Amino acid sequence: MTKVTAAAIKAALRRSYSEPEWAILFEVGDATGARHTRFADAVVMSLWPSRGLTVTGMEIKVSRSDWNKERSQPEKAETIAAFCDYWTLVTGPGVVQDLSEIPPAWGWIEYDGTRFATRKTPQRTDAKPVTREFLAALLRRASKADQAEIENEIARRMADKEARFEERVELAVKRRTAANENALAIVEQFEAESGITFGEYSAFTSKGTEVGRITKAIMESGIDRSYNGLHAIADMLRKMSDQLEKVMIEQGLERKSSPPEAAIRGRRR
Repeated sequence: MTKVTAAAIKAALRRSYSEPEWAILFEVGDATGARHTRFADAVVMSLWPSRGLTVTGMEIKVSRSDWNKERSQPEKAETIAAFCDYWTLVTGPGVVQDLSEIPPAWGWIEYDGTRFATRKTPQRTDAKPVTREFLAALLRRASKADQAEIENEIARRMADKEARFEERVELAVKRRTAANENALAIVEQFEAESGITFGEYSAFTSKGTEVGRITKAIMESGIDRSYNGLHAIADMLRKMSDQLEKVMIEQGLERKSSPPEAAIRGRRR
């Protein structure tokens, strides 16, 4: 399984908590400058009054060791969690091994690289009023883009485009292969019925145009349109022969008897 990165989680969070319903900021400190003591990996605020205009802080962890270090000092999160209505841990697979590891008020969302799954719903807490220091930290993050998240989103879109391009190429190859196979089957049938071979070293290879013209002429003649096509032509030729013979007799152009074959051989000697 491919390891889920923090950048991938941030990109997925931005897609899930998007405008106009949500605002999301990453790497938010509790103050600006040297006064900050703690960062939240993400802060999400609902922008619709019907949703309560709640603020949720998020801690992102993608390794078991990092999470063990974090949960050994849960009070460190309180610096920023105090301004939030909810606090949620967001992890990749395998980071949390048991639900009992999650502090009572925290929520837990797991991301498998494709979708989020809520493993534990956070408890709402009484958030204290936002201080000017925290507001300054929020506004600073709002004025900056998270470069890693942007790069991850660009990479994701490029991967999507490449996947779609490869899919189109694969479909085109399949169509071309099927067309070639059908054409080969027709050639093989033609060779079997006609005795004419179009192999690479065949004498007929250079006569493809000639064979094509002959075939076209036969097809356009209508001989192939019925089972009795050749019989009909033979009957027509016999009738024409009889009529021509009759006209010749009427004009005194009767056929002279052919000399016996033996007499012809004698004269040749």
